Amino acid sequence: MARILCIEDSREFQIYLSSILREHNITFFGSLVDVLRAVEGARSSFDLILLDASLPDGNGIKILPKIREALGSQHVPCIVISSDSDTLSKVAAFGVGADDYITKPPDSTELRARVDAKLRWSASMAQDVSVVNFEDISIDIDRMSVEILSSTGGRQVLNLTPLEFKILRLLLSRPGQVFSRDLIIERIWGLGKYVTERTIDAHISHLRSKIESSRVQVETVLSAGYKISKIGNP
Repeated sequence: MARILCIEDSREFQIYLSSILREHNITFFGSLVDVLRAVEGARSSFDLILLDASLPDGNGIKILPKIREALGSQHVPCIVISSDSDTLSKVAAFGVGADDYITKPPDSTELRARVDAKLRWSASMAQDVSVVNFEDISIDIDRMSVEILSSTGGRQVLNLTPLEFKILRLLLSRPGQVFSRDLIIERIWGLGKYVTERTIDAHISHLRSKIESSRVQVETVLSAGYKISKIGNP
């Protein structure tokens, strides 16, 4: 059973979600003020956030970073559920770190599949420590920050987008393992998302340029996908 934080003002939709996800423990809040007041300083533990984009007191998408900050964790996966199906709303959601976007009313089977996928992803990426190091790359998972550490003690902070951070973290979860584009799409964007190979390649290209001063590289494995390795490894 997972703990799900749901920010949704419609009582009817709350009942609908409770029925679909009845095997999980869902805590509902109907406004941004209520959820921030409840979790601020409490460092409550949740495995997933379901967030309505349109709430009585504001835009849920814009306040997602504050919700995660209040929870004390930047890596709790978030699925935005919205009546807006336009591209700009989806871009805005992914831009602030949302992990998935579903248009209302969601199909019950699809919603359950996407929730299960995000929970599996969260469990697979769970760490006993919040900092992961590989060669001279250091990732602070809670702060969503990446640094290149020099032998003299210097630090170069990298400016990664939320998607670039997630891709790097995924690759670093298994150094040397090849991740196919389909697997990257499932783990980063979620099941049922239409993401082209060109989109994946563009994100990888940007990520490569940002870590090029490190001793780490993202390799292309022909017809297979991508893996991360130490520069100079065969």
